[in-house]
Formats: sequence, structure tokens, C-alpha cells
Amino acid sequence: MSHTPGPLPLKITQADDFFVIITNQGNHYAKTFDPAAAHLIASAPDLLAALERLAHPMADDEDLDYAREIIAKARGQL
Repeated sequence: MSHTPGPLPLKITQADDFFVIITNQGNHYAKTFDPAAAHLIASAPDLLAALERLAHPMADDEDLDYAREIIAKARGQL
């Protein structure tokens, strides 16, 4: 099984609750998520990229800073 390469076609909007709107070939789908889940789903491709950078034998402090930034994004802090 392979992963879906990012960026994902997601748009996070807020109404009464948080929604993730997924656009796929002109079709729109809406699913209600809590805020934490919505941010985590939207940042999944970035999280994978950050882990790949950290797993590289030549990873450095810049890679660690990037990973911390993506973690904050996944937590909805950015």
C-alpha cells in the first residue's frame, strides 16, 4: 500500500463545529471533526516529510526545527 502524496486537497473551515472539506475532481465532501483531528489530518503529509528528514543520516538542527514546526501545526498551534 502506498500513501497519498501531499499536499492533501483539504480546507479546514469553521461553522458551529470544525469541518474538513475534501475536494476531489470537482466533488465536495464534508465531514465533521473535532479541531485536533482536523489539524492532524490536514498536516499528515507534512508530518511524513518531517519524519523522513529526521530519519535521514545527514539530519541536522534545521531538520529538527522543521519537525517541531510541523508538530505545532498538527496541534493547531500555528
